[in-house]
Amino acid sequence: MSRFNRRIFVFGGATAVGALALGGRAAAAATFPFTLGIASGDPLPDGVVLWTRLAPSPTNADGHGGMPNQDVPVDWEVATDEAFTNVVQHGTVTAAYAAAHSVHVEVGYR
Repeated sequence: MSRFNRRIFVFGGATAVGALALGGRAAAAATFPFTLGIASGDPLPDGVVLWTRLAPSPTNADGHGGMPNQDVPVDWEVATDEAFTNVVQHGTVTAAYAAAHSVHVEVGYR
């Protein structure tokens, strides 16, 4: 099973790296869904917000970026290094069809 991921750098009080990946069977069937990139915002020493919208074909006439008519699990990770050898936060969030498969994760560092 292939896993798609997109990594970004997040700058706050300390540098961290965030990644998002499709979870489960969705990864095997999907084309690359991160065509709109991944954004980070509200960087603070104790957290950051990660955001993306899954859309392999953003201008698709279906209005959902070519995504299926179902919710899709998205795995996320934050690490202190680019190689992801020291993952400090991780989880799974749902990219809901009803929300145009947008993802919004508020990561709090401990």
